[in-house]
Amino acid sequence: MPKQHKQTTTNNIEAQAYQKGLAAFETGRYADAIEHLTIAADSNNLCAMLARFYLGQASMRLGIEHLRAGRHADALNHLTVARNANPDSAALSKYLAACYAGQRRFDLAAAEMERDETTGKPDAARPIRLAHAFARDGQLDRAIETLVKVIDLEPYRVDVRVQLGLLYGAAEHFEDAVCIFTEAAEIAPFDAEIQLRLGLALAAAGDHSESVEHLAIAQKLRPNDATIAMLLTMAIDAAQTTCIKLAIDPAQGTLGVVDDRSLETLGDLIANDPEFIESFLALPMTEADKELFAMLAAIIERALERQPGYADLYYHCSRVYDRLGMTREALTRADQAVEINPRYVQALIQLARMRAKTEESDKAICLLSDAVKYGGDYPDVHYLLGEMYRKRGEEPNARREYKRALELNSKYEAARALATALTA
Repeated sequence: MPKQHKQTTTNNIEAQAYQKGLAAFETGRYADAIEHLTIAADSNNLCAMLARFYLGQASMRLGIEHLRAGRHADALNHLTVARNANPDSAALSKYLAACYAGQRRFDLAAAEMERDETTGKPDAARPIRLAHAFARDGQLDRAIETLVKVIDLEPYRVDVRVQLGLLYGAAEHFEDAVCIFTEAAEIAPFDAEIQLRLGLALAAAGDHSESVEHLAIAQKLRPNDATIAMLLTMAIDAAQTTCIKLAIDPAQGTLGVVDDRSLETLGDLIANDPEFIESFLALPMTEADKELFAMLAAIIERALERQPGYADLYYHCSRVYDRLGMTREALTRADQAVEINPRYVQALIQLARMRAKTEESDKAICLLSDAVKYGGDYPDVHYLLGEMYRKRGEEPNARREYKRALELNSKYEAARALATALTA
């Protein structure tokens, strides 16, 4: 066969392969595209140059598909082909880095991230990923150095400070962790996660009093987070050996506390924001209740020593004692709240509940009637009044109260059932 005819045949084969490869590429069949474009990419003509470009693109896209599916070895093979086809591609570095990370080759992942830093587009999260790669490769010093440089250039980066604090903690440089989390808290004082991390770092550094203070702030910011509540309890417990002396007499059910800075700090917080206690009382019952609420009772008692005229503190103290099953103490504190403020609706209701527990229904009914008179016209109050009357055999009064509860809340099924039963 003449040489010219042979070249023409080769060109035709490559052209057909290029057309098939391009069609496969455009329809997302990247494996088929690679097969055809590999044939078309062998020559030095224009068609082969285009084939090599699309071969690199198909390899990159197929590599990304494998990466997203978790097939890191296959992804790495295709992305390496793409890198060879287009060595200057900035986009490839982050994908190759992800492949290496998936294979736990954190040294190579870090190298690709550093390459991306010099060739890729600006990416605020890149230094954090790079620091994590260094840390996973056992290079904690380089990880820390990476984030310190970012903070020098961008001093208001809270996210970088949080990651740096975590790295200091991993390196057991707890005082450095405290410093960096403190800086983060100054920039973002209402970030519960930062307050939590700062509290934990302080605990690790041995400053239990300050730890309690910041964990208390975190708990206030995330009042329904049971994990933070438990960590706060553990921090207070840890502080006992250094500054808190708390004792519970099992026989008497009484609490004894010696003054300390942590108790004063939390006591002031509770006095200024009673909802702090409400967030604890909203937590579900657990086996840790005795420890948690005994601590809270001790804190409130300490606050009462400092601010004895706060009806709110007596009311919340009563509720905490009630949660502990200490009815006598709960009754006493609720009575004191009402004595300070006779129109305190919630305290009247709380005292009525305690009177009901001690079978003093006459007093409970009077207290609930006062609560309604002073603004406590609530479905639950009327239902509780109905219960008091029903137990005393005063069915007309009980029925009246159940019906009033239904007027205020038409979906109050317990009141509906009892009202119906008493009407029949």
